[in-house]
Amino acid sequence: MNKAHDPATPPCGAFPLSDAQPHAEFVESAAALGAPIAREPAPAPGSAPTPAFNGMRATAILLFGYAILITGNGLLGTLISLRLIQQQAPSIIVGVVQSAYYVGFMLGAVYGGELIGRVGHHRAFVSFAAASACCALGYAIWNTAPVWVLLRFITGFCLVGIFTVVESWLHQVASNAQRGRVFSAYLITNYLGVGTGQFLIGLADPAGFELFSAVSALFTASLIPVALAGTAPGPAVAHDSPASTAGAAYRSRLARGLSGLQSIRRWAPLGISACLAAGLMYSAFYAMQPVFMRRVGYTVPDVAHFMGFALLAALVPQWPVARLADRFDRRKVLLCIAAVAGALSVLLFLVRDGALIEALGYLYVAVAFSMYGVVTSYVNDCIPADERIAVSAGLLLLFSLGASGGPTIASAMMSLAGPAGLYLFTSVVLGTLAVLTLRSLRASAATQRVADAR
Repeated sequence: MNKAHDPATPPCGAFPLSDAQPHAEFVESAAALGAPIAREPAPAPGSAPTPAFNGMRATAILLFGYAILITGNGLLGTLISLRLIQQQAPSIIVGVVQSAYYVGFMLGAVYGGELIGRVGHHRAFVSFAAASACCALGYAIWNTAPVWVLLRFITGFCLVGIFTVVESWLHQVASNAQRGRVFSAYLITNYLGVGTGQFLIGLADPAGFELFSAVSALFTASLIPVALAGTAPGPAVAHDSPASTAGAAYRSRLARGLSGLQSIRRWAPLGISACLAAGLMYSAFYAMQPVFMRRVGYTVPDVAHFMGFALLAALVPQWPVARLADRFDRRKVLLCIAAVAGALSVLLFLVRDGALIEALGYLYVAVAFSMYGVVTSYVNDCIPADERIAVSAGLLLLFSLGASGGPTIASAMMSLAGPAGLYLFTSVVLGTLAVLTLRSLRASAATQRVADAR
């Protein structure tokens, strides 16, 4: 294993690890994902497709199905907040209902991997998406907060399973030198889908059942390309071989997501606080931004348009930030993101002018929503290659742990400080992250000076 992974070596610092790894480890981890091992050329006309070509095609189809599904999920998240506001629900009720999604998200990160390991990535995707489609219809049938809490919990459990399928696959096939750009492409797909979903709110009244039916239809439509794609080919490993036995035991630990947390704490401790902060911040925006805007006087169409354009604005910096993060110490990029987004949060807390709220809101989303890709790329640079599946589950677990508290804490802050309390909350989160990141950079610099002195 690379020297950077020696137990005596301090946690990851400025530079990514080498992509070199023992062949047996790579075969085992790729087999678990169903991903291709070698890069092979596309088949000549008339010849049988190679395994690598089939794997790339399966990955592209998987992402296409994911894009359809995430469009429906973007519509659903904002729709629930708007529906509860129309029913005159207090901000704290909106926060609790939306937090239930992330509680399910968190438990799904712990236990959902067991299903993925047992039935495979494609079948797991289909199962999770079908259950989410059923829940979407449940919102239209039962219009009470306790039932919605349960439905949001189930939806969160299913969605994190889908995220685990997609993210672990992408991190496995990406090299360290390309990881930021590969993950930025995934995030672009994510924000494009979520942003598009916001514009669908204008198709019908949130008080009716039509939009919930549209969400269910999108969840169901995502099954079609994934079901037709088949399973991506991977190298076979004998079931009675030592490698297979060890791999099965390892994947059993992965299913509980805890080995990933241990790896993150050991190799990239900053990743824990950064991923928690991303969860707190992202969930608070998705769940409570519609509440904030309705409370300060925006109409439902105005809210839908802002949410849509804001999430599309998040596409703009993804590639440039990823390029910077691939070139420089990712923690320095993270520090800049936290500092700028924190300053914008302070301004959003203070201003009252509608035009300024929208302009600063677009800037805030564009900057803040580039954080998660930098965090995951930093963590995956630091950990051993054979632990990346576990770390993907661990990162989702940390994100969902933070996200499960984001809407509730933000709604409580809004109850105390008014609608703008949402941005008082995010400014505290981002300021804390900036301080922790700066401390990590200084600690690494001090360690490097000691090493140079020797």
